[in-house]
Amino acid sequence: MSLAITGGTFLILACVGLPFLIIARNGQRLLATGVPAQAVVESMDDTGVTVNGQPLVSFLLTVRMAEGMAYQVTHRQTLPRIPMGVVTPGVTVPVKVDAQRRERVRIDWASWRPVPYGA
Repeated sequence: MSLAITGGTFLILACVGLPFLIIARNGQRLLATGVPAQAVVESMDDTGVTVNGQPLVSFLLTVRMAEGMAYQVTHRQTLPRIPMGVVTPGVTVPVKVDAQRRERVRIDWASWRPVPYGA
């Protein structure tokens, strides 16, 4: 009986946790191999979901590639607590874009530097 409960618990945890692990792995891969670009935050909405203490936010981004092409994409990603009050509509953030599927983007928080106030 306890083996069945343990197996059932493991199965449930695997079904719930596996998609998050896959998304995290794909996001890290995109940050490592994606094409660098800039994106302007057009709007952002709280999804009501928190991942590891960070809110999951739905961003509407206007992505501008190096060759000048611009397009809009809706993207969901966690927003770290440090830049939370600084990231607002109109802010430009660095992104990495999937070369084959340009609708797949990832905000590169590690290389983001906010513009100083009044600059």
